[in-house]
Amino acid sequence: MKFGCTLLAGFLALTVGTLSSHAQALGETVSAPGVFSYQAPAGWTLKDTPMSKYKFSFDTPKNNFAANINVVVQDYPKPLADYVALNKTQIKNIAMLQNVLIVDEKPFTTTAGLQGTRLVITDTVGKSDLEQTFYIFAGDGDTKYVVTASCLVNDAQVYAPIFDASIKTFTTR
Repeated sequence: MKFGCTLLAGFLALTVGTLSSHAQALGETVSAPGVFSYQAPAGWTLKDTPMSKYKFSFDTPKNNFAANINVVVQDYPKPLADYVALNKTQIKNIAMLQNVLIVDEKPFTTTAGLQGTRLVITDTVGKSDLEQTFYIFAGDGDTKYVVTASCLVNDAQVYAPIFDASIKTFTTR
């Protein structure tokens, strides 16, 4: 099992990142049939990346970073609470992340009733100070989902409601 890589895919996209000052309107559906789907924020671009077998959604770049959302799916045989705890520990051990600080953790429920955890961290990658929100859910069997929403720290207050609105639409299967 590759637990150390769980959130790493989300962080690898961080060298890419942006700001959409209006709307929590929703746009295109990001879908992996039989696995998950969610609606990206309105106006965002969906792209394949070599970092993931699932499409990322990106806002327009600002200050050399495009805010983005990506999904990692992983099997983990223990309950969601254990998976969240493991990821909180491993985040602090990812070499490319500096100044990692967990700033918030609370339950999160999608519109469809999927219950999970919303974990917010700040960190530094290269010269970029980031805020990342991890929406962590359990699926069928041992399947766990980590939806990572990343933006520059200075843009976090604008993006937080945009990320939440998008991930409220997250469904499994």
